[in-house]
Amino acid sequence: MSNLTSLKVPLEVRDRFATAAKARGLTVRALLDQLSQEVADATLMELAARQMSQLHETDPGAWDDYLAEGRRWEEATIEPLDA
Repeated sequence: MSNLTSLKVPLEVRDRFATAAKARGLTVRALLDQLSQEVADATLMELAARQMSQLHETDPGAWDDYLAEGRRWEEATIEPLDA
């Protein structure tokens, strides 16, 4: 059983994908995979940014704790210059 499906798009869209894939040395399938992963990653980052913004606006104390924890992690992982 195949785990593939078809997708109906206008010819112009298909042609744009084909041109972009060829310019990048990829197949259309590989380009679509790459682009879908980029969109998924960007979506997660946008969600995280919204959640952080909401925390900052609704609970300043928790936001300060979040920043302090980040500073502690950063300080703990910085290598001394004389190492």
